[in-house]
Amino acid sequence: MNKSAFTIAISGPSGSGKSTLTKQLRDKLVDAISFHFDDYNSTNKYPDDFLEWLEKGANPKLIHNPNFNRDLYELVQGRSIKLPNNQMVKPSKYIIVEEPFGRGREGMAELIDFVVCIDIPLEVALARRVLRGIKNAEGTPSETLKSIEEDLSQYLIVVRNLYQAINAKVMAECELIVSGLEPMDVITDKIIIELEKRNVK
Repeated sequence: MNKSAFTIAISGPSGSGKSTLTKQLRDKLVDAISFHFDDYNSTNKYPDDFLEWLEKGANPKLIHNPNFNRDLYELVQGRSIKLPNNQMVKPSKYIIVEEPFGRGREGMAELIDFVVCIDIPLEVALARRVLRGIKNAEGTPSETLKSIEEDLSQYLIVVRNLYQAINAKVMAECELIVSGLEPMDVITDKIIIELEKRNVK
């Protein structure tokens, strides 16, 4: 594939700081754009039976989002795209992709050049998620509490094991593992240093 951009994937569980790191790295690199998995949530296709999928090894290739793949491919090829929210994104030298599964999903291996995996204790990531949910709550206190209760119940049933399984796969195949407990500036500098070592910058 002829590529006009260098693609860096930021992976990690929800609450690990992927979005923040993606944006901060974008701002520190010259001529860079960010591309977010969550912007395509409405078109994600997950396995029908999550528990069965998890028991069989949580294969990321069974999570599909053709729209995300198509638009990332266009950016890598140096063409502009329109996000689901109709915002236009122009191609750049670096594409910083918030992609929880690293190269694991179908079609990602040929599009992603460098994977950073955020390693973080899952209880810290969970606490961040709960705090974020409280901060961004738009309903009544009782509705917020009900939402948090449902979130925590799902976390105990399936989500925690899912994060463990996916992050283990990403860590085994990534170029760089960073600690999600470190300040974001420190993490960003470590990534840039690693890129410089590989003569990417």
